[in-house]
Amino acid sequence: MLTIYTATVPVKDQDQADRLKQICIDYGLPIWEDNKSFTFTPYKKNYLIFAMDYFYICWVDTNPTDKIITEQQFIELLKDTRL
Repeated sequence: MLTIYTATVPVKDQDQADRLKQICIDYGLPIWEDNKSFTFTPYKKNYLIFAMDYFYICWVDTNPTDKIITEQQFIELLKDTRL
């Protein structure tokens, strides 16, 4: 089943990373508090993921999952999630 905890959101730039961090904060989601946890890394594939009990932005060379969704789909899933 697709949830905010199993989905992966591609991140295109730092503005989107900042926006996704604020969405997580606004909805009370746990975020990794490291100062680099929502930093966009140019020239890499960046994703918002949930791992180790936190949401954060990471970069990888290949898609980390087949459950890739858009930012808007993430927001819609979030609205339907009981927190």
